Amino acid sequence: MVALATDVAGEVLAIQQVYLTAEGKKAPVNPVKRTNKAVEGWGERSAMRLPGREPLVLCEGVETALSVWQATGQEVWACLGVSNIGRAPVPEKATVIIARDGDAPGSKAEGMITRAATALALRGLTVMIATPPEGEDFNDVLQREGVEAIRNRIAGADPFRPDQAETGRKRLYIGSDVEMAKRVREDLTERHGRIVHAEGEFWRYSGTHWEAIPAHELRLPVHTYDGASFETPAGEPSNVKLTQTRVNSILNECAALCAEPGFFDTPPAGINCASGFLRFDATGAPHLEPHHRNQRCRHTLPGRWLPATSGIPPEGSMLRRLLTGSFKGDPDAQAKCDLLAEVCGSAALGYATRLVQPRAVVLHGKTAENGKSQILDLARGLLPASAICCVPAAKMGDERHVTGLVGKLLNASDELSPEAIASNIFKSVVTGEPIEGRDVYKSRVEFRSVAQNLFAANQLPSFKGGVDRGVQRRLLLIPFTRTIPLEERIEDIGKRIASEEADLLLAWAVEGASRLIRQRNFAIPESCREALIEWVLGEDPVLAWIDACVRVTPIVNGGPMLATRDAHLRFQNWALAEGFKTEKIPAINGFVQRVQAQVAGIQHKRTSTGRFFLGITVTQG
Repeated sequence: MVALATDVAGEVLAIQQVYLTAEGKKAPVNPVKRTNKAVEGWGERSAMRLPGREPLVLCEGVETALSVWQATGQEVWACLGVSNIGRAPVPEKATVIIARDGDAPGSKAEGMITRAATALALRGLTVMIATPPEGEDFNDVLQREGVEAIRNRIAGADPFRPDQAETGRKRLYIGSDVEMAKRVREDLTERHGRIVHAEGEFWRYSGTHWEAIPAHELRLPVHTYDGASFETPAGEPSNVKLTQTRVNSILNECAALCAEPGFFDTPPAGINCASGFLRFDATGAPHLEPHHRNQRCRHTLPGRWLPATSGIPPEGSMLRRLLTGSFKGDPDAQAKCDLLAEVCGSAALGYATRLVQPRAVVLHGKTAENGKSQILDLARGLLPASAICCVPAAKMGDERHVTGLVGKLLNASDELSPEAIASNIFKSVVTGEPIEGRDVYKSRVEFRSVAQNLFAANQLPSFKGGVDRGVQRRLLLIPFTRTIPLEERIEDIGKRIASEEADLLLAWAVEGASRLIRQRNFAIPESCREALIEWVLGEDPVLAWIDACVRVTPIVNGGPMLATRDAHLRFQNWALAEGFKTEKIPAINGFVQRVQAQVAGIQHKRTSTGRFFLGITVTQG
């Protein structure tokens, strides 16, 4: 038997299959009943609807609904689950009859019906309850007593009184943590709709985006079960006594019941703004559509966007003034402005770790008042506060700090720490590889960062163990070389653009996002590439020595050979002569490992007389 749950327009939102034998009885299979949903939240928008006269009758299952409809001719809905009765899309101020099953007093099922009736009553509906004999449902009544018996019970439905509503002490069946976790999940679902647990948080849909449920809003529903009554296995009455440990245990079990670990892993490419969701096609063209929970967005940008909106900052706008003022006289001025739009577009999209070559962006200016801090403020202002975090690069190796990246679109820091950066963790954060972290008093959580990392620095930091190729590929340096004259400055211009030109700022970022999706990478000006090479060579003496002094020669007949001891000595002399600090010069073992990692086409050989590089020729030093 197949039942279609439809909305008011007749669109099918869910299908329930019930497996029957040739005699019409439930088949001996597991599961005997399966419900497949077409959309999220179908229980709040649809039901299996059987037309007829008022008042409307709500039933849990299809069999009960068909039995009542056959007997009464009234409009009957099968809600396809007792938990959906309280969420059924009943018109305002209507009268409804709940045709319940004959569940035992004090049972779990009776409690669920009471909560459903309470939910309907709180919506302003007049609620009646028709009850079959204990242990039976209305299909049993139809088969045993006929249609007249059903008519009499529906007509004699009892009003649901306020004193019956579940407002006092809760009643449980066995009083276990798992039972209470299931009840808490039902309570949260009734209040917020679908609940998802992912990346260490409980999430609810707010109407425009998914948001994490604050801890106190999770714990308070658990508190309502303090003192709940139940019977022990020996049949003696008892009450729940909650402690902090037990509340945590219940929420932990609730998390397991709501778990969808990859829920936010593959959202569609788009920007969620005040106007709706901007979905980008493969060519980078944006299309505006209404907000929907299936877009799986966790933030809503404050700006508004309309089709055909230009993202080119017009003359007289503060955005144009900041961009032109920051790069005035720079041969790559327009290319850098376009690159910044792509960086902001990457953050707005949550696209940073989906690029072919993900990169952390560093805004570098040796002097003050060069515009980089205002650009950082502008990027922050593009997004809501909930989408931004500040996890300095040097803190990414700390599991207590790295959880700050969960669900964020932008990780922005005013300065890069001069402390050494944990290179492996840094690369994992930038590329979106799985990361483990643990907030204080919470369980360890694994997640993938989607944040665009954006740093502003007057001084560029060093890396532990030098800068390997992986880290180099994950960095993008944008130099700010101009000090903006006093007469050109506008105080807090970055924040003012975000506040006063929010729609223009969004349109500019949308243009950047569109290019980014077409390119699948940032368009990097040559001056930015050169600045990165200068930084890397200046921070890593091994790389600098390789670049200046080493030539790779094809290996023929086991040569050329160079003793690693001699290579290290020549490197050491060269590095000191070039002014590198002694503490940056690695010992011989670290030097050998770094050369092997950085120079392609060479070999390392160990013989009775020592260790040798094959294929290296040193041109100086």
